[in-house]
Amino acid sequence: MIIISTIAAILIICRLLLKHLAAQSEHPTGWIGVWMMRLWNRAYLPMVEWALSQLPHRSFENILDTGVGNGASTALLHSRFPGSRIIGIDISEEAITEAGSNRTNGVFFDVKDVEDTGYPGESFDLVCAFQTHFYWPYLENSLRELRRLMTDDGLLIIACEQKKISYYLPRLEHDEDLHSWLKDLGLNLTQAARRSGWVAYTIEKLPRQSTPIAETVSRERRLPARGFPEPTLR
Repeated sequence: MIIISTIAAILIICRLLLKHLAAQSEHPTGWIGVWMMRLWNRAYLPMVEWALSQLPHRSFENILDTGVGNGASTALLHSRFPGSRIIGIDISEEAITEAGSNRTNGVFFDVKDVEDTGYPGESFDLVCAFQTHFYWPYLENSLRELRRLMTDDGLLIIACEQKKISYYLPRLEHDEDLHSWLKDLGLNLTQAARRSGWVAYTIEKLPRQSTPIAETVSRERRLPARGFPEPTLR
């Protein structure tokens, strides 16, 4: 009886620990969050590097990196596009504090919800989401917001482990289903690349026959050259 009770207690502790770690993955906090973000760097930076190699050979003036954690993916973007202005956002205050401690010229970090960033429309010609989009509670709303932020010739790259999509987004596991779903959001899947259990989607913005009022207003508030709202950034 004692052995059974001990095993049951261990199983409960393990379950609670796994639940806590899963929550940390979505919204890192405290020292555990900092530790996990550093662990993610080792696991996922090779994926980010590979995903960026799938992009067409062109320059990007303004880049948005979403769900950045401690900013390692943003630093990699800066090394690949040193002349670009890059904003890394995350919903976690702790993550942005950690990321901001290593900020370099041309790179900024901001605490933002990807579903409603508050940035002017058509501000970014490259938007990135590495190992993060499957955590977004309202994926459609978040992608509509990213579409709003993209320039007409802008690109969105989404990369993650294939198994995350299979687990969290099984209805979008097949490319044809994803393509159809994105089209309804005004986005077009132009490429799906796979390697070593990773998947990278390259997505472009589809033109709209009738532009919603919200997008018309945001276009008038488009960020001017060298005009990122730096006072709110780190």
